[in-house]
Amino acid sequence: MHTIRAAAAAGLIALAPMGGCAQLENSWNAVTGAQVTIQTVSVAASSFDALEATATNYLRLPKCTGGNGPVCADPAVTAKLVPAVRAGRIARDNLEAFFQAHPDQLGPSGLYDALAASVATLQSAEAQFNMGAAK
Repeated sequence: MHTIRAAAAAGLIALAPMGGCAQLENSWNAVTGAQVTIQTVSVAASSFDALEATATNYLRLPKCTGGNGPVCADPAVTAKLVPAVRAGRIARDNLEAFFQAHPDQLGPSGLYDALAASVATLQSAEAQFNMGAAK
């Protein structure tokens, strides 16, 4: 599949007129399917927002040590949450800025993919480590 997309993209680049960057970008997006609707982004952003709140609350807990009680933040969990929250915030904020600057247009799927990956990581951590419940 990637080979087909790469070949099609190479063909588009070869055929693109000089100075036709907008046309080339639109053609590339058509070949790769590299665009998403604002509705798709809104659902992912809402999911991220809810998971971000849970992760942030978890990260505010004291770090787990030998004697600090039953409710604490495990460093292994923290190591997964921090990069996922940071990447998700960047992707969400950039997507929101894109749609404000380009209303009624499709958005870049690369940012959506980053946001979706953050959502998946946070969902996995929440399920695996039962972050929403006190231990």
